[in-house]
Amino acid sequence: MAGLVMSMAVATGKCSFGEGSTWVALSSPMTGSMASDYFQRYCNDEIGEIATDLLDLLGQCPMPKARQSIMYQNGKYASKKLNAAYVTAQKAYRENVDAAMCSDNPKGVFSVYQAMMLLVAGVIPHKSPENDALVEFQSCSKGLDKSKFGKSYKDTFYKPELNHADTVFLTSDGWFKDSQKPAKWFECLL
Repeated sequence: MAGLVMSMAVATGKCSFGEGSTWVALSSPMTGSMASDYFQRYCNDEIGEIATDLLDLLGQCPMPKARQSIMYQNGKYASKKLNAAYVTAQKAYRENVDAAMCSDNPKGVFSVYQAMMLLVAGVIPHKSPENDALVEFQSCSKGLDKSKFGKSYKDTFYKPELNHADTVFLTSDGWFKDSQKPAKWFECLL
């Protein structure tokens, strides 16, 4: 979500990059996340009353503003204002990102997060099977040249087989595949 926030801050002139700065984007939901739309359906009692009551009890309904801000672009819950903001943010993202990690596979590395990420990926009605459980590859790579993305940690634009927990460094590198080494990828950028 930080990539989306940074994009909008740059686009609106609230901040800018200093000379020599490098923007490294990690699983940025540049068209939003279907996870937000899915939870909004719960909060609206469109899926199940028991789940709605549970989310209400946990303080998740009504949805926090942060989650409302990443409703899927042009989706059922995205306002015209939000859709316009996405277009503005995407332009800044496209013009300023120097490196990005956008995953296409929610399985990820073996970790305490893996089962939950697979469950989430299976439940959320993503628009694409290429996702990290929370953010779709097409959302993260929006506006970027997709032909630049590769499966090796040596690629500046990295399309790994990692879930969202892996791409935000909550886990460690996988042992066997070049497509499962987020920390090594980041080290190579330095």
